[in-house]
Amino acid sequence: MGELLKVVLLLIKAPGFLCHYERVTGTDYEEQLTTTLTASSTTTCNTKYDYDEVLHKSLLFYEAQRSGDLPTSQRVTWRRDSATDDAIDADTQQQMDLEGGYYDAGDTVKFGFPMAGATTVLAWGAIEYGKAYTAAGEMTHMLEAVKWATDYFLKAHVAPNVFYGQVGNGQLDHDYWGRPEDMTMSRPAYKITQSKPGSDLAGETAAALAAAAILFKQSDSTYSATCLQHARQLYSFANNYRAKYSDSITDAAKYYKSWGGYNDELAWAAVWLYRATGESQYLQQAKQHYTNLYLGAGEFSWDEKTPGVMVLMSQFAAAADKPKYKGHLKAFCEKMTKNTKKTPKGLLYISKWGSLRYAANAAFVCLRAADLGINTVEYRLFAEKQIHYMLGDAGRSYVVGFGHNPPQRPHHRSSSCKDPPASCDWNDFNYNGPNPQVLYGALVGGPNKNDKYNDVRSDYVSNEVTCDYNAGFQSTVAGLRYHAKCGTGSSQCAKVIQKNEWRGNFQSDLVITVPVATTSWSIVLTFSQPISNFRVWIANPSTTTGRTVTLTNKNYNGNQAQGSILKIDFIVSYTGVKPAVTSLTFNGSPLCLQ
Repeated sequence: MGELLKVVLLLIKAPGFLCHYERVTGTDYEEQLTTTLTASSTTTCNTKYDYDEVLHKSLLFYEAQRSGDLPTSQRVTWRRDSATDDAIDADTQQQMDLEGGYYDAGDTVKFGFPMAGATTVLAWGAIEYGKAYTAAGEMTHMLEAVKWATDYFLKAHVAPNVFYGQVGNGQLDHDYWGRPEDMTMSRPAYKITQSKPGSDLAGETAAALAAAAILFKQSDSTYSATCLQHARQLYSFANNYRAKYSDSITDAAKYYKSWGGYNDELAWAAVWLYRATGESQYLQQAKQHYTNLYLGAGEFSWDEKTPGVMVLMSQFAAAADKPKYKGHLKAFCEKMTKNTKKTPKGLLYISKWGSLRYAANAAFVCLRAADLGINTVEYRLFAEKQIHYMLGDAGRSYVVGFGHNPPQRPHHRSSSCKDPPASCDWNDFNYNGPNPQVLYGALVGGPNKNDKYNDVRSDYVSNEVTCDYNAGFQSTVAGLRYHAKCGTGSSQCAKVIQKNEWRGNFQSDLVITVPVATTSWSIVLTFSQPISNFRVWIANPSTTTGRTVTLTNKNYNGNQAQGSILKIDFIVSYTGVKPAVTSLTFNGSPLCLQ
């Protein structure tokens, strides 16, 4: 019990994982609602930023990116049907039914590789943190967002070893500035086959469909089975006919070249199929593919899946193998949190292209690591800090239509256009004013290494938006929302992080960011059920039984600076229903109210 009863007091200058904040609202920008539905959260979440609103608006962004026949439930009403006759096979000139899917970014190309990557990460977030979407009133829209992509992938998979990986020519598309609804240029479709394979593209799409099979298993078992069937075939295609997709679809190489090869996607697809099926063959193949991976990866992205594989192998590998994978995952997160450059205001900075995207993706991976028991407090704080930078902690929001001073001129064709019948062309690209349509929820590329950002439509480095940018961001927000556990009666306050549990007992860390400098402190914990004993070593408890415990400082730790983190280790004993901390105050200020 020596380690179990270890007294821990951590005082560092850093932002903390909070569960009660003042809501931040903008003063420089007043948004006008242009959607037909608003968010309908089923709970009240007293967090610094409204995670429910972020999830709602991020899903609206995906609706704005839809291609094809739009449903009557479409909430982004300035978008209409487009590219309904996609597409013509670039090799045979045959008409194919490739209607649907998502436009990649501010353009209208449907790039299959990043679309599949974004879909996998979105589905992953919903699988792990589905309760957050349900609590936010967004699970139906979340499922629709994933299905809009997977329906398209099913269409594009026309034979076991044939998959259409791109619709639209990059140069022709980028020469056009206007509405997707008004496009008249050629829309060629490019495919991978046995003679022109693409293991990375087929593997990533297999992963997306396997993740979707898990996500839809309860609500639509037939659709789940269809996704799984195609996932199996695509993985076999990827594994049996190996090559980089961008060597086969050469137009994609100008925009989404497969820099890292395909071994990571093979491992990624295999472990997702193991998760979806429980069949040991897929886990064994994932282990074999893993031996071919470069374990020093410096990002998690549309091109680099190795950190994601580390997470899933840490979660689903045999018990004897898990320590190895967890060690690799920890090394990645240590690199992200300690050994990768940060901007002066704290953003993890990996690349100027989609700087926020890389930070959000790393945040998601390390949040999953935290949930697997790896440096739980530190990595959750890291994830929160990165997301909060994007939502406003850096002095502005980087999410269109959200928070204080959000971007108003994203590099995005359709939102730059006025309502019909007004024309839309390069004059609208050159217009200096805000985009006429608010592209709610879109995460822009982001600032440079010095936190400098240009809200200029022509700056596609800082100000373009993509489906890929939002995926890791949205899934991390869902994770933070999940851990906030807001307004659900007896749910545990997110400031209380359980470390150990045995019959009738649990041990937790209470992590508090000190809101105001003080020379003494008093913490009041309220439990959902009566407790039979309370043990703590760096504070004085008022009682050790009942539902409310007041902790006061020892004579050596009363002085606390603003922004310091106070970490208190305690053990609770109970009989019957396990209690949870449902409210928390620090010197009378509520920090977590359920």
